[in-house]
Amino acid sequence: MTNGHLATSTPPGHDLACIFCLIVSGTAPCVWLAETETSLAFMDIHPANDGHCLVIPKGHFETVFEIPPDIFAALGRLTVRVATAVHEVLRPPGLSLVQANGGAAHQTVPHLHIHILPRQDEDGLLLNWDRTKEGESTRIAEVAEQIRRHLQRRTWF
Repeated sequence: MTNGHLATSTPPGHDLACIFCLIVSGTAPCVWLAETETSLAFMDIHPANDGHCLVIPKGHFETVFEIPPDIFAALGRLTVRVATAVHEVLRPPGLSLVQANGGAAHQTVPHLHIHILPRQDEDGLLLNWDRTKEGESTRIAEVAEQIRRHLQRRTWF
């Protein structure tokens, strides 16, 4: 499923040059996982490992320094839900949450986002991975379906 639960128009306050704003508006595709009124989770199209996904605010905030705390708190709640589902579905020996702010931190999309990054022992993954190698779309969709099913079944706090 891509963009099955998203709006189809650009909400006010969005940046039409921002790929994540285009995803939120439904004008760019994504492999959807879950969403709330203020946050959206979807699979990363350049995964470092199986299950690599992103959680973003639906409003356009470039960094953590611009987002209102209540919106960031809501983003955190969805991040915990999705990270828990990824962990329970894939059972990786580790999982990193990565959120970068600005070019020096290697933020590649100027829209705040949190990477949910399942880790494997000795995966050799540095903090910054090769973002030019596109993932295998069938595998991304398979993992997304597993995570979505788990998100729907699990009881949340």
